[in-house]
Amino acid sequence: MKRIVRMAISAIALFAMLGLVGFGAKWGYEQVTKPVAQAGATPCIMTDVGGAVTPDDVIIRVTNGGETSNLAKLTAIWLRAKEFHVLKYGNSTTKVDVTTVIGASEDDPEVQLVLSYFKTAEAKGDGRVDHIVDVILATNAKTLEGEKEQPLSSVKVDGPVCLPKITRDSDIELTPTPTPTPSPTKTKKK
Repeated sequence: MKRIVRMAISAIALFAMLGLVGFGAKWGYEQVTKPVAQAGATPCIMTDVGGAVTPDDVIIRVTNGGETSNLAKLTAIWLRAKEFHVLKYGNSTTKVDVTTVIGASEDDPEVQLVLSYFKTAEAKGDGRVDHIVDVILATNAKTLEGEKEQPLSSVKVDGPVCLPKITRDSDIELTPTPTPTPSPTKTKKK
């Protein structure tokens, strides 16, 4: 009798451990396959922009998808002159045939505003939570594309819009500030 009880307890313990391992495997698989949240992305803030989104409300990252040197920097300078906030510029590992403007949704007002500044560009949405707009310059771009004849100065909206919080750190410095080189000091020989 004792032997039967031990075997029953062993079988129950074995099935309990097997269930625990199965549950752990299922949970682990779900965690590995779910979409990764944007690292460090701060969700946007509902902002009352007074009925229209303007360049001063938009934060942009500019990346160069091609081989032309300084194209992202020149585009960033040009967009800053249009009063956009340029967070970052640099090279992209993504290669695109057409300049691409990426935001939370291709219909978002900030995406449509940035899109209006490029002659040939397409909009894409990727569901990002921060509403920062990425501009990936085309692989075949040789020079600064330049703006359309009539870019939008604003995009009309009804009510508050979800936009990233703009701080003094929202803009990068595009021209380095010169710092004086320290002059060597003479030391007395003993």
